[in-house]
Amino acid sequence: MSLVSMNVYGTKNDTVEDTIGDRKLKSLYEKVRYFKGISKDSAAVDSFRREYENDYWKVAALNGKLDLNDETVKYPKFVKWCIGVYNWADKTFNTYDIAYVVSTGKNWKLQVKNDNWFDTYYLRQPGGLRIGMSTDVAPNVGASISFLGVSLGYSLNVDKYFSDEPVKQKRFDFNFTCALLAVDAFYSKNNGTTNINKLNDYKNYNIFKPDYNFTGLTIETYGLDAYYFLNNKKYSQSAAYGFSKYQKKSAGSLIAGVTFSRQNVSIDFNSLPHDILVKLPGEKREYNIHYNDYCVMLGYGYNWAFNRNWLFNATVLPCFGFNHSLSESEQGRFLKDKLAMNVKAKISLVYNHNNFYYSLNGKYSGHFYNANDFRFINSYMNLAVVAGFRF
Repeated sequence: MSLVSMNVYGTKNDTVEDTIGDRKLKSLYEKVRYFKGISKDSAAVDSFRREYENDYWKVAALNGKLDLNDETVKYPKFVKWCIGVYNWADKTFNTYDIAYVVSTGKNWKLQVKNDNWFDTYYLRQPGGLRIGMSTDVAPNVGASISFLGVSLGYSLNVDKYFSDEPVKQKRFDFNFTCALLAVDAFYSKNNGTTNINKLNDYKNYNIFKPDYNFTGLTIETYGLDAYYFLNNKKYSQSAAYGFSKYQKKSAGSLIAGVTFSRQNVSIDFNSLPHDILVKLPGEKREYNIHYNDYCVMLGYGYNWAFNRNWLFNATVLPCFGFNHSLSESEQGRFLKDKLAMNVKAKISLVYNHNNFYYSLNGKYSGHFYNANDFRFINSYMNLAVVAGFRF
């Protein structure tokens, strides 16, 4: 009987009765499947809500048809409180000029992503030592599912399946973006093989086929960025990187914020072959560079909506502040605080087609440590390919 009722409600006329049928739809799966086949604005929706008012919010959410601004929906107390907080925050922090930015109208996202990380390091020491290092490209493949601002995903390092000496890296990040502001938290660690591609006057420009593999470098970094979009009514960073908005017209914005990071770097050259060790000036073979960065950011981001379905973003954030060296760091016992000049940048190319989206984006983060002619530069780069579906 229920199957007959489902066919009746699925017709174009959406003929409805006071109840779904003589036998109710018992499981959540049956309700979700039934609800998927009816029009969002039809009379069948009203009949379904009357029959299953306690389950309606779950069924509608799983079908991507839940209107969070509908105050007639019946929620459990805690869920209702969460929805209230979300709606307050959305109105307070996430309001746009609809002539420039509009919502996608979908709460769920399912996406796959290919990340490709590449790090470079440069050390200059008084006495003539100049050494450049880089990692191999570390490819990762992952998938995630998101509802509103909550995301659950998994990423796999595929390099270990194709390389005898895979890049040993750990990376975690957390991102939150709304119209007014964005927050990024990050962690990374590299203690695997590093390529030496520059040593004093010797250079090997082919970084993918280096002369030497170096295992004496360990670098761990973590931090937090928080920044505010001054032109937040017309410019959406979420359109370029979060895929939850559409940028209808081109717009840019000044971006101001603060950033903190901890850099823990240890270098031990004792593992190098003898013919390289003799090229190193002096007798010092171990270096520790441990410091905190405290900076303000002031930059600019621009969204170029050059086609109905296409969007290109470029964002550059110079960072100015100071490095605070820890006691175990080089020069740390003698010169605690030094001027810091770092930079963050990212670009994104997005194509939207109905509920599908595709993106090619890149990120760069450069950190510069300079004290009494001792210089260390570490840079992190990522190129990602993303494909997703909103529902």
